[in-house]
Formats: sequence, structure tokens, C-alpha cells
Amino acid sequence: MDEATEPRNTAAPTLAAAALLVAGAVVFLWYAPSSYDVYKALHVISIVVWVGGDVTLTTLGIVFERRRDGEALAQLGKLGAWIGVHVYTPALFAVLGFGIALMQKGEWPWDLFWVDFALVGWAIAAVVGVGFVGPELGRIDRAARQFGPESAEVRRRVRRLFTVFRFDTALLVLIVLVMTAKPSF
Repeated sequence: MDEATEPRNTAAPTLAAAALLVAGAVVFLWYAPSSYDVYKALHVISIVVWVGGDVTLTTLGIVFERRRDGEALAQLGKLGAWIGVHVYTPALFAVLGFGIALMQKGEWPWDLFWVDFALVGWAIAAVVGVGFVGPELGRIDRAARQFGPESAEVRRRVRRLFTVFRFDTALLVLIVLVMTAKPSF
């Protein structure tokens, strides 16, 4: 077996990277000037995980869809379903929790356009993600196992899912733009 096909043990590098992340986070957040800055850092990290993951899945979906690679789309669906439950959903709620903490600590008023836009956008994205995307990924996986990854049923569901993904991703990026620009109309 050559090096390219030999299975790798990734536990040690993963644990080392996690330890470095935790140690760095403890040190940097310990010396943050205020709790507001700690909440802001955790809010931004949660956004990076959630929105960055959404952009990545959407981009991969577009690439595999254009290639007409049903098998890759089926695998992406399985991975997306697991990541959605274990990574994106907790990040989604962390974004909201740390955002609320920032509003309270920063004494921001709740009647600002950018706050309202973000809250409504968050609610739409949460309902779409938890109520449609997650269950639809499961339905696509079942259809791929039952009819095959290249079946018309899988293609129809994947096409619909990626249409929703495109708009969800656009909404999330708009929320990031609004929250950083803080327009005042």
C-alpha cells in the first residue's frame, strides 16, 4: 500500500489543533478588555462557522450539480445532514445567544433597522435550516438508497434543495453585511 492509499490516523493532529485552539482562546479572551469583547468574539466565531459552512455547502452543491455528479451530491447530502445537526444548528443558536448578550452588554436599542433585519433573517434561516434543509437532506439520502443517486427523484429533490440553499446563503451574507455596515434608515 502506498502513502496515498494508506489510512491515516488523524486523532493526534486533531487533538493538537483543538488544544491549541482552546489554549489560544483562553489566553486571548482572558485578556479581552471587557465581557462585551468576549461575547463579540464568540458571536463572530459562531457566525464564521454557520455562514462559512453554509457558503461552502452551497458552493460544493453548485459544483457537483453542474458536473451532474449524483454520487458526490448524495455524499454531500449525508455530510450536510450530519454537519447541520452537530455543527450548524449549535452555531445558529450560539449566534443568537451571543448577539442578545451583545445587545444587553452594549446597551444597544432594539429598534434599529440592522438589528430587526438580522433577527428576522435569523428566524427565516433557522426555520429553513431546521424545518426544511435538515429533513430534506434525510429524504434525499433515503431516495438515493431506494432509487439510486442518479434517479429523477433524487435530482428533483437536490435541485429544489440547492435552490433554497442559494437563497438561504444570500440571506445569511446579507445579514453579515447589514450587521457590519449598520445602515441607519
